[in-house]
Amino acid sequence: MQCESNDEPAFSSEFYVQNNSSVDLIWLNADAEEITVESQSEQFLGVSTNLDSFIPPSKTTAFDAITLYRKEETGVLTILYEQRPVVDDQWIFTTPWEYERDYLLMITDASLAP
Repeated sequence: MQCESNDEPAFSSEFYVQNNSSVDLIWLNADAEEITVESQSEQFLGVSTNLDSFIPPSKTTAFDAITLYRKEETGVLTILYEQRPVVDDQWIFTTPWEYERDYLLMITDASLAP
């Protein structure tokens, strides 16, 4: 017996930061946990789903801004990058599957505050 589903597929938008800079960065998630984004690595930031369309970074409920820090030896966090409000044009996207879109924020040394 074949099982049929009446569920419509949901569009999934996933958000990542790609740290191509020469320094490790810190991102504070929604729970204020410090997440290290190592140099030359990628970090998942969140996901949004919708039945009608993809959700761009500026409209996601996963975050309302992107702030990346450097952790000083004293433990103090210094802002190196901030996107407030979130600007869609600064993200690139790929569509690995028909109903999935990955948005990537590329960070380089030139993106960071001195």
